[in-house]
Amino acid sequence: MKQKIITIIVTVMTILGAILIMPTKFYNDSYILKVWTLLMGGALLLFLIFLNYKELKLDSKDYLVLIFLFLVFLSTLFSIHIKTSIWGRRTRYEGLLMFATYVCLYLCAKKFYYFKNKNVLLNILFVFCMFIGILGILQRYLEYLKLYPIFNRGVCATFGNNNFFGSFITIVLPISICSFIFYRSKRAFIISLVMFFNLISCATRSAWLAFVLGTLLFIVILIKEKNKKFYLRSFILLICFAIISTYLFTNFDFIKAKFKTENQQTNTTTNTTSKNKTKKPQIPEAQKRIEDTKKEITKAQETNSIDRMASGRIEIWKMTLKLISKKPLFGCGTDNLWIGLTAYCNQEIVAYSQRTKTDIDKAHNEFLHIAATNGIPALIVYMVFLGLIIFPKMKTMFKDKITFILITTIICYLAQAFFNISTIGVAPFFWILLGIVDNKEFLNKFALEE
Repeated sequence: MKQKIITIIVTVMTILGAILIMPTKFYNDSYILKVWTLLMGGALLLFLIFLNYKELKLDSKDYLVLIFLFLVFLSTLFSIHIKTSIWGRRTRYEGLLMFATYVCLYLCAKKFYYFKNKNVLLNILFVFCMFIGILGILQRYLEYLKLYPIFNRGVCATFGNNNFFGSFITIVLPISICSFIFYRSKRAFIISLVMFFNLISCATRSAWLAFVLGTLLFIVILIKEKNKKFYLRSFILLICFAIISTYLFTNFDFIKAKFKTENQQTNTTTNTTSKNKTKKPQIPEAQKRIEDTKKEITKAQETNSIDRMASGRIEIWKMTLKLISKKPLFGCGTDNLWIGLTAYCNQEIVAYSQRTKTDIDKAHNEFLHIAATNGIPALIVYMVFLGLIIFPKMKTMFKDKITFILITTIICYLAQAFFNISTIGVAPFFWILLGIVDNKEFLNKFALEE
């Protein structure tokens, strides 16, 4: 019974934590529903863990994640601003309480998470992913101010930012692609197409990089498997992805141009130009992002400086590294990066804020962010924790399909995390995946029904 209750709580809190968003017409913080859903769910999980502590058999990874949480606690205790470190900075909310929730999710996913009927979980995930994916597609074409921030923020689904949506896609897409190719899942095929459309449409370069990395890993297992059915399904997906990419990068301009020329000869030209003016965006967002990357490279060559590359991330990383050198042991405090940069890198942060009209509340690199806010020891423990999960499984990931799917997804998330930030709408899924990797009961259920 306890296992069923924990499974329901974990599933409901993570899904609601992703899709709930408060329109700012009613409240000025669109993330508040996500926060309370996750914190209340985390409190319930912590209570249930204590009730069943006798059944918890901790291994080295579990002790490491608890040590990491303890270091986050110490960072909060010695924080520049303790209240912010407990709750987290507004709109981010990744303070001590949220980290405790992540650890609870990891432990519950590892020790208790289980579905007797695999199809129940798959149906839930299919409906959830389709809702998110279709909303992302609609955001490309629709604007409606009263539904802000669901619309009028670009292709971001319910995550409030296209980069956050990109990190979510990084988790979903490897699972759906592999599920279609390995198990011929029609649902996974549909999700793969929808999420790939959003991957290109949201124009998150870190997610593109993760997709390339996942593709390389997938090519390795395809070569090892030597399965003609896998090759055929891969080819089908490749054709579909090529069509989607062509549309999103070019809007089929070469076809439109040819059609326009033919119509002009018969004086039946449609008013294509006026129609295009009403469409948003006129230039595909993915194409804009590539042009921006080219401009950044050209600018770096002209100025002999790479600070402005990656949308200014390198400049942020340099300031973050300076802060780490000033506060190496416990950092500036959990989720206190802006306060720490203001205190220890004032000259640089003032110049950056005046130029960009923005604040820096995240390092745009999850690893640097942990080192800057929680200290170098916390980063080391976190990296060792991840290493103990990933590296032992890499020995068998090309022999076991389910292990391959999980480890590839984790690697893809970590790849995009090097350029992106952790967000409360997506991070819970990552921590659950870390737990499921060692949940033998859960994995055996899927393996037996493979």
